[in-house]
Amino acid sequence: MRVLFTVFALNSHFYNTVPIAWALRAAGHEVCVAAQPDLVESIKRAGLTAVPVGNVLNLMGDADQSPNTGQPGGPRSGEPGYGSGYNIAETRPEKLTWEYVRDTLGTYCVFAEMSADQAALEDLVAFCARWQPDLLVWDAMTYTGPVAARAGGIPHARLLFGTDHWARMRALFHELRAEQPEQEQVDPVADWLNERLASLGHAPAPGAPFDEELVLGQRTIDPLPSWVRVPVEADPIPVRPVIYNGPSAVPAWVHERPERPRVCLTMGLSIPRADTDGFPVSDLLEAAVGLDVELIATVAPEVYASVAAGSVPDNVRLVDFVPLNELLPSCSAIIHHGGMGTMQNALRHGVPQLIVPGWLWDEAGNAESLVDQGAGLVLDPAEFSAERLRSSLTRLLEEPAFDDNAARLQKELLALPSPVDIVPELERLAAERGAARGTSSV
Repeated sequence: MRVLFTVFALNSHFYNTVPIAWALRAAGHEVCVAAQPDLVESIKRAGLTAVPVGNVLNLMGDADQSPNTGQPGGPRSGEPGYGSGYNIAETRPEKLTWEYVRDTLGTYCVFAEMSADQAALEDLVAFCARWQPDLLVWDAMTYTGPVAARAGGIPHARLLFGTDHWARMRALFHELRAEQPEQEQVDPVADWLNERLASLGHAPAPGAPFDEELVLGQRTIDPLPSWVRVPVEADPIPVRPVIYNGPSAVPAWVHERPERPRVCLTMGLSIPRADTDGFPVSDLLEAAVGLDVELIATVAPEVYASVAAGSVPDNVRLVDFVPLNELLPSCSAIIHHGGMGTMQNALRHGVPQLIVPGWLWDEAGNAESLVDQGAGLVLDPAEFSAERLRSSLTRLLEEPAFDDNAARLQKELLALPSPVDIVPELERLAAERGAARGTSSV
């Protein structure tokens, strides 16, 4: 069969798709990946066929620009909800009123518009008409996917990149909406996706019920540990996260046995900045002073020179990039921002984690869940200091329970089905849904 992936134009999102795309290729299926031009080179370097759609995303451009209009006053970075006042990861009951949940979903439709603008949508639909995919797998922030699938009658599955807050908030939305007067039961997500369909000449019939498959897919591929998942009905296909770190060369020192505990410091792929939530990387490096550790600090090439020009402690090795999948087997701990990709990497290798949570999606929740499992610690960015970080890292290295629990979570993760194991599920989805629309899918 032919399988089309479409993905948000960030490497962290794309890397999440690569093992499943290659599992399908290895099973003999044709695979293409559609994304905005920002991602084309990464797709090609992964050995996959790239299909450019739409315009350059420029996600981390001017922080005072709206991501979908380029006009002042849009979402700001550096805090949950990009400064909008709404956070899709919000869990406090007192905050989750009808108005808050409704407006949060409406706000995140604006964010999702970044990867579902009209140019990208029209290009994707045109490619589907030419290539005729049997299955479309879409990144859970890339809503061109379900709209194009609906327009073309294509079976489709959603691939999670992190905690399923879309489904959690959507379920809460329906629960609260039923309690509202009929005239106030607005649905910003349905309105937004119906507008996308209408722009293609696929407007729903007047009064037709909104189809939740446009929001949650016909199936959901879920590469998350069970203890991070939220209790929602999204018909999941659990899968083991197989780590892809992008094309890289492994330095010889990575496989040398460290003379003292090796600790990795990384702040992920999505935001290559010289600071993290207001404090500079130099403050993170200061935590290594006086500790009997070897700190491997990965700093993005864009900011490497500025960090290296400062004072770097003697026990710190500063690198612009090293694949975590190769580095972590030699590490005794990792310090990171709480992104799901980095967290999965550490879980895969049974490494205790110290998280200074970021703000993009589910980082704070990931940190809390890890602490509940006894495999890590969390340091609130608002209370950050080098001394606090040093104290937490010392605990992580000296208390055996963290190693024991990290090993337990590693074993649980490795027991999940591999990407190869879920290929029959995806074939079955394409066949059953394809048969329903009167086409052959395998």
